[in-house]
Amino acid sequence: MKRLLRPFLFLFLFVNGTIAFTQIQKCYSVEYFKNIQFTNPELYARMVEAQQNQPSVLAKTTDQVYKIPVVVHIIYNKEYENIDDVEVFEQINILNADYRRLNSDTILTPLAFQNIAVDCNIEFCLAQFDPDGNPTTGIERKLNDSIEEWLLPIAERVKYTNQGGLDAWPATSYLNIWVINLQDGILGYATGPAAGTPSDGDGIVVDYKNFGHGDVSSKPYDLGRTATHEIGHWLGLNHIWGDDGGNCMGSDLIDDTPNQADHTYGCPDAEVYDMCNTETPGIMYQDYMDYTDDACMNLFTNGQKNKMRSVIETYRASLLFSEAGCNEIPPIPGDRAELIIYPVPTNGQFTIVIKNFKALQETMEIRIYNTLGQIMAGANPTSENTVAQYFDLQNLPIGCYFVTVFNGTYFLSQQFLVY
Repeated sequence: MKRLLRPFLFLFLFVNGTIAFTQIQKCYSVEYFKNIQFTNPELYARMVEAQQNQPSVLAKTTDQVYKIPVVVHIIYNKEYENIDDVEVFEQINILNADYRRLNSDTILTPLAFQNIAVDCNIEFCLAQFDPDGNPTTGIERKLNDSIEEWLLPIAERVKYTNQGGLDAWPATSYLNIWVINLQDGILGYATGPAAGTPSDGDGIVVDYKNFGHGDVSSKPYDLGRTATHEIGHWLGLNHIWGDDGGNCMGSDLIDDTPNQADHTYGCPDAEVYDMCNTETPGIMYQDYMDYTDDACMNLFTNGQKNKMRSVIETYRASLLFSEAGCNEIPPIPGDRAELIIYPVPTNGQFTIVIKNFKALQETMEIRIYNTLGQIMAGANPTSENTVAQYFDLQNLPIGCYFVTVFNGTYFLSQQFLVY
């Protein structure tokens, strides 16, 4: 289905050939948490209990990939707000790339942070069965012709069918995501983990303009990182600067994220220092839990991984036994297959990332050749929409090499240099 260009909902100016946008708050999760204190004191107490206990909870030492079933509730007033299935598929693929560190922009992670930027071993899938056990796409839609914009804090009504939205599916079995025309200036918000059974409104809310890959009207938040950020909150992460009003007293309770005074906007092209962090390598503005542009975010740390996995193992453990199942996400229609090698040039240690090239067989064939056509290395990774294969070939002589990928029908190839 051809996607329509969304109307321009942000005012912008062309300045020196660039687009200047009004600074927005981006995330409403902190204010949402404070508002619960008055609207639902019992839930607030359980969320505070979970937040206070989180630092003492340790994740299990395991490489098990935790897969979380997702249901996406789309509530729209105008047809262009009724995003199509392709955009939902895009968003799920973005989440999996970000949480598995398969995102191609890992090459932008500064050298000083590369040793703590990690694969969280957390994946997401669209649910295969609804709460009644019936087959589902994991996507449901509703036209609401009376509410044009969901203003805060009453946007919570979107979580209830009798108030114009769509009821949550049981939070013990699904991650609920509501996609709506959220109040202008707010991209999304999330509920954090709570002691005891999750509430009916548990999940995240994302503005339709910033869900999946957006168009120019969504820039600079057009790469699907709003959902990545909000799910971080849903899994217990705080903003990286600790929400302390711009001083150095607060903390995100993660040991390996540098202390930071306040949020970061835009996309800096060098190290950034503040009153809390005056020495190299500076603040970690590349972290998904900051406020930087989508194109500037590219990492979770090992400490953040451990905290999120500990939350899954405790407050959200029922998701690991969910009977919701998983729908296979197809390659995005119209997307071109990609073969990415990084770093390039390489010393022989490198990763090959393959996108939108799912095989018709169970595995792909990766082969590395020298200029004489001799096979120097190979691998047969499991076929997925996004595959990352690491090679340690430090003994390769300096020179040019070729990598080919075969999916049972087609080939991809690319040249790279070993120095």
